[in-house]
Amino acid sequence: MTPDLSTESSQTVGQRIALNTTVMVGAKILAVTCGIATFVVASRALEPSLFGTLVFIHAYMLLFAELATFQTWQALIRFGAEDIKKEDVDGLSKLIKFGFRLDIFSVIVAYIGAVALMGLVVWLVQKLPVSGTGESVDIKTLQTLIWFYCLVVLTRIESTPIGILRLFNRFGILALLALVMPVLRVTGSLYVVWRGATVEAFLIVWFVASMASYVLTCVFSLLELKKRNLLVPMWRAKPEFRFPRKGLWPFAIKANVDASLGTCNSHLPTLMVTAIFGPVWTGTYKIAEEISKLLTEAFKLLDQAIYPELAKLITGDKAEKIWRLATRAAAMLFTVGSVFAGLIFVFGEPALVAIFGGEYRDAAPLASLLVSAAALMGVAAPFYPIFYAASKPEWAIYVRGSTVLVYLMAFFALSFTISHMAPGWAMLVGNMFCIIVLLVSAKATMKSAVKYQNQGLVVGRNLDVRND
Repeated sequence: MTPDLSTESSQTVGQRIALNTTVMVGAKILAVTCGIATFVVASRALEPSLFGTLVFIHAYMLLFAELATFQTWQALIRFGAEDIKKEDVDGLSKLIKFGFRLDIFSVIVAYIGAVALMGLVVWLVQKLPVSGTGESVDIKTLQTLIWFYCLVVLTRIESTPIGILRLFNRFGILALLALVMPVLRVTGSLYVVWRGATVEAFLIVWFVASMASYVLTCVFSLLELKKRNLLVPMWRAKPEFRFPRKGLWPFAIKANVDASLGTCNSHLPTLMVTAIFGPVWTGTYKIAEEISKLLTEAFKLLDQAIYPELAKLITGDKAEKIWRLATRAAAMLFTVGSVFAGLIFVFGEPALVAIFGGEYRDAAPLASLLVSAAALMGVAAPFYPIFYAASKPEWAIYVRGSTVLVYLMAFFALSFTISHMAPGWAMLVGNMFCIIVLLVSAKATMKSAVKYQNQGLVVGRNLDVRND
C-alpha cells in the first residue's frame, strides 16, 4: 500500500497554531491542576521533610532523563518537513528509525548517569562530616529509592514518538496523552493516602503513572505510522548511525545541548534549593513552582505547536511571515501571564494556606515571584523555535546558556543576602536578561533567513554552513 505523507489542511498557519495551542494548553492546564492536586495530597499526608524528599527524588530523576535524552522530535520535524515536501518515504523512514535508536541509547546513558552520580554523593556524604538529606530518610535509603525510581527513565522512549505525532498534526492525541500521567498520579496518590501514606508508596504510584504515559505515547506513534503505511518502511529502513544524514548529527547535538540547558532551568533549582535550604523548604519551593507551571507549561506547548509551522514556512520560502507571527503570539502570552501574575499576587496567600496548610504560607510570596518570571517568559516562548526553523540551534544554546549562567550567579549571590526568596528573584533576573538577548538574536536570525530566501537559496541547507 502507498505510504501517506499528507499534512495538508484547509486552515491557515495562524489558525492551525491557534487551534493546536488551544488544545494543548487546555490539556496542560488540566494536567497542571492534577499536578497541584497531587502535591496537595502528598503535602497533607507527609511531614514537610518527607514531602521535600519526595520532590527531590522526582526532580533528580527528571534532571537526568532530560539531560541525557536527545530532543529527536526537533530533528524529526526539521528534516521530516523536507522529506514530506519531496515525498521521500525512504528518507523519512530512515529519519524516524534513527530517532528511535537515539532515544534508546539516550535512556540507557541517563540511567547509568543517575546511578553513578548518586553513588558518588553517597560516598562523599559517608566520608565527610555532614548530615543526611532529611529528618527521616538517611542517605543509604535515599540512594536505594533513587536507584529504583530512576528505572522509569528506561521506558522514556518518547521524543521520536512525540515528533511523529507533531509532524502529522496529531495534537489532539498529544493532548490526551498529556493527561495520562497527571490523572494516574493524582488518583493513585489518593489511593495511597487511603491505604496508608509513605514515601515509598507515593514513588511507586508516580513510577507507574510515568511509565504508562511514556509507553502509550510510543504506542500511539506506531499506530499513526501504521495508519499511514509507514510502519513497515520504517522497520525495514537501514539508517547509518554514525553518518545518518547530512547535517542531522550537528543539529541533534545542538538541540540536545539547548534542551539540557532548558532542563537546568526546570529541575536544577529544586536540587539547589534542597542542597542550600534543606528538604523542608524544598516542599515550599515546589508548591510555588507548581503554581507558576500553569504559565510555563502552557508557554512550552506554544513552542511545540508553533515550531512545525515555522519549519513549513521556512521550507515553503515564506520566512518573511515568521517575525510578525512570533511578535503577535508573544504579546498575547505576556498579557495573559501578567493578568495571572496579578491574581496570584492578590489572592495567592489565602488560597495557598487554605489548600496546603499554614506551614506552606511562605509559598505565596515565592509563587508571586515565580509567576511574574513565567509571565516574562511568555515573550520568549514564540522566538526560540525561530532558531530551529532556520537551522541555527546554536543561537538557542548561546541565549539559554548565558541565561542559565546569569540565573546561577543571581541564585547564589541572593541566597546569602535575601535567603529563601532567592530562587524567585534569581528567576526574574535571569528571564529579563533572556528576553533582551533573545529578541536581538532572533531578529538577526530572521533577517539572515529572509536574505537567503531572496537570493534563491535553501535556508535549511545554506544558512548555517557548519551543519553541512
